[in-house]
Amino acid sequence: MAMFDLEQLAKPAYSHLGPPEPITPLFSGPATLKAWQKLKPSLEQRWKKVLGSPTDTSWVRTLEVVRMFERPGYRGTVVRQATSSRTSQTLLLLEPLRPIAPSNPGIVLPFYNPDRLIGLDITTLEPLINESPLTQFGRHLVEQGYTVVCTEAFPFNTVPKPEATHWQAWWQAGAEKLLQDNPHWTGMGKLVHDTRLAVDYLLTQPGLDANRIGIMGHSLGGKMTFYSGCLDPRVTVMVMSDFGMGWSFSNWDAPWYLGPQINAPRFDLAHHHLLALAAPKPCLIIGGEADRPATWQYLNEARKVYAHSGQPNAIGFFDHASGHRPTLESLQIAYRWLAKQLEVTPAPFRLP
Repeated sequence: MAMFDLEQLAKPAYSHLGPPEPITPLFSGPATLKAWQKLKPSLEQRWKKVLGSPTDTSWVRTLEVVRMFERPGYRGTVVRQATSSRTSQTLLLLEPLRPIAPSNPGIVLPFYNPDRLIGLDITTLEPLINESPLTQFGRHLVEQGYTVVCTEAFPFNTVPKPEATHWQAWWQAGAEKLLQDNPHWTGMGKLVHDTRLAVDYLLTQPGLDANRIGIMGHSLGGKMTFYSGCLDPRVTVMVMSDFGMGWSFSNWDAPWYLGPQINAPRFDLAHHHLLALAAPKPCLIIGGEADRPATWQYLNEARKVYAHSGQPNAIGFFDHASGHRPTLESLQIAYRWLAKQLEVTPAPFRLP
């Protein structure tokens, strides 16, 4: 089979992008650079207000090494990093035994927990036999030679697991606790905050190239990647898998994300307003279920800003259209694209 042409990612593969989405245009008049420079500061402030802010801001950052281990091709270090005076997150640093470059690019991988990103229980080092190898981005990337930090998301580090078996019970309990302690914050704000701290930790690693920092995530991790990548200037490239670009594509109004504010009659922000703030940062979306042809309607609006940076094709979209989980082909394309943006030649990517 012929190798996929990465240039195809910059244009829709469809003749029809679906019914019109409820998109408020970025510009009320001509999409000029001057108009964008005037609009950008107010958009940044509006998104900051949407996410909210924590009550606890005077805590002291601490870091504890929990354990270290070695696997064929890489070393792992499990750490606990404070995220407030009362909470912390587990992070997993993965260091390749053969780095991809003398000054190595780094990747942050936000997800539910680090274990699922390498297919191992990081306490026992026993394989997670029910975990799909297609979402083990941490193992994929460190074996290619990148320095990687895998993260843990709230609510798994904030409240005990409820007796209820439905997955939403833990999220609901975590959101209630979070909003009780921080009434002017959002769950998405917390997820972005913790991901930013993971970037902080990655940047402390020796031999890391601070100018080549990527972020990649699937589903929940895709949401965390999108917001963190758009709002953190230290991140230079981002890859999101099926996170749901439109408000109606996913459960964005859940209390553990942005809550009911996005359903208010006068709320007119959408994710093209956020993606525009990332310009000219390269951004690739893998679609399959939550992301679909209509995702292009948002991308095309954001590209009006990317065009002013001379990088109108820095936004890409590959839709495998076969369900929520990424496919082998979509990962092969994503990793080739990532390496191109970071200007490296990685080791071959293989599944076990």
